[in-house]
Amino acid sequence: MFNEHPVYLDHATHTDITLLAGAWDIIPGDAVRRLVESFKQRSAPFAHEAQHDDGAVAVHAIYDQVRIRGRFHPSTRRLVITDGPGIGSDKSPSGATTAVLQALRPWVVPNRSGWTFWIIDSTGERLKTGA
Repeated sequence: MFNEHPVYLDHATHTDITLLAGAWDIIPGDAVRRLVESFKQRSAPFAHEAQHDDGAVAVHAIYDQVRIRGRFHPSTRRLVITDGPGIGSDKSPSGATTAVLQALRPWVVPNRSGWTFWIIDSTGERLKTGA
């Protein structure tokens, strides 16, 4: 038997979950369960990376509604974009930021500090404050 725990949602989120449940022909609670399981499966490769710690710090950025993932190496100050636009290795966080901006919006002048662009996954702080 399930132990039920109420979850309070705003109207828009409730409507979205109800819509998904209807599309999948399941109850709203099962729609939430399916979404969580999907998230867990997509997150599994990153959990594996954490087991082989090379001293790198997992970071991300969100620009133009796109999430970009990377790994910052404090000893070399290199940032490797592992997923998203601009994928590859750069000598600095600012170089990686330039690669992202050029990939997503090539008409924008990519003058931006990488130290404030990237966010440390584990703390939610800007790279400037945590590394």
